[in-house]
Amino acid sequence: MDDRELKLNSLSRYSKDSPLFILEEHGHCEVPAGCGGVVLRWRNPRAGVPFTMWLHTAGDCAFRLDGAEPPSSRPVVSYGEHVLAFTLSGVDPDFMVLMFAGGHRPEERRNVRRSRPDPVETTIVSAADGSWRYSLAEPADDTWMHAGFDDSGWSPMVPQEERPPPDEQGRDRDAYRVGRLAEFGAAGLGVAGRGERIWVRKAFTIPAPEEEA
Repeated sequence: MDDRELKLNSLSRYSKDSPLFILEEHGHCEVPAGCGGVVLRWRNPRAGVPFTMWLHTAGDCAFRLDGAEPPSSRPVVSYGEHVLAFTLSGVDPDFMVLMFAGGHRPEERRNVRRSRPDPVETTIVSAADGSWRYSLAEPADDTWMHAGFDDSGWSPMVPQEERPPPDEQGRDRDAYRVGRLAEFGAAGLGVAGRGERIWVRKAFTIPAPEEEA
């Protein structure tokens, strides 16, 4: 094999850098490249942040981000105001109905390497801080799923314990998910009152990165 053929097949021949984009190297046994492989992706940091989400609910849940179903559990979310919206049914209001954690914290994704640091980090976790609000009455339209909606008439969610696991042999299927969310700092939330369905909203803002000098 001559020297010319070695150069043509060298990966370093195609290495690039960009002052405008971030090159992500995803390494994991589940990537299409197989165990030990990597997936490379260019990402425009000006478009927003990759917003990873974890969710646990005690019943059925329809989840929306800004009124639309997220395309994945890690969509790119633009800078500015946003709303998480949950429609819950089949829950027991005597116990926790929801836990959530989401955001972009690069240091926690050790299987992702980046060509340069991200300009913004953000974290959203379920908390009994008054910003997670619910209604037992069905909203008149879909405006409650979007920024700018007046939720002053809605009630703040309250801290609530998880329902005890069933008294049977075997692993509690929800225990790992709840424990993982707790590690992220998420609190279990519940409601005061009963209804066939519960509508929950959480408004949040992803601050735009500061302009480089």
